[in-house]
Amino acid sequence: MAETRTRGASWERYAPLAGVLAVVLWVIGIIVRETAVEMKTPATLLDSYRNEEGSILLGGFLWVLGTFFFFWFLGSLRARLAAAEGGVQRLTAIAFGGGVAAAVFGFALPGPDMAAAIADGEDLSGPAAEAIRVVGDVFFLGGEMSAAVLLAASGVHALRTGSLPRWLAWVSLVVALALIILPIGWAALLFAFPLWVLVVSYLLWSASPGTTGAVGTATK
Repeated sequence: MAETRTRGASWERYAPLAGVLAVVLWVIGIIVRETAVEMKTPATLLDSYRNEEGSILLGGFLWVLGTFFFFWFLGSLRARLAAAEGGVQRLTAIAFGGGVAAAVFGFALPGPDMAAAIADGEDLSGPAAEAIRVVGDVFFLGGEMSAAVLLAASGVHALRTGSLPRWLAWVSLVVALALIILPIGWAALLFAFPLWVLVVSYLLWSASPGTTGAVGTATK
């Protein structure tokens, strides 16, 4: 029993680093998928779906796998926020809900491209391929808004409770604001949000038992 508890504690210690794994898989997945999809015209997009099925499916799978690990990161973040907030945990619930919604949109995001790649090329036309691609953009927009909820609630939570460093709280709020401004929200989701996940993953890991750092120390 003691050995089982030790093994469980070891896994729990490294659980926050699931966020790092998520970001790595997201980056590789989007590079593989977007390199395979040519969007200059409806005809080139259709050709991509017909000729790059393997790359599109591989990129989509890596992205979805990254989102799977993002869920595990959210579990570690929720535990940290809940422990710091106590009570009814309203901000914790809002942050976690935003993260779950972002993850759901993340699962859906590569779906249209993957479905089009699997479909028989004879069943698609150029305009149909373009319409399918736009569906993915809708999921991307949903991911922007959901990530904004996660970051905004986490930022306010950190300012109130010190659950995360104060500087990160302000960064979270700024990025959340950028996410809801449509002309720049896409850049915030693609670049700032993964960096936020990496930083928070490290801070949560450094605060785990058996590590030398602590989130609380970073807030001082």
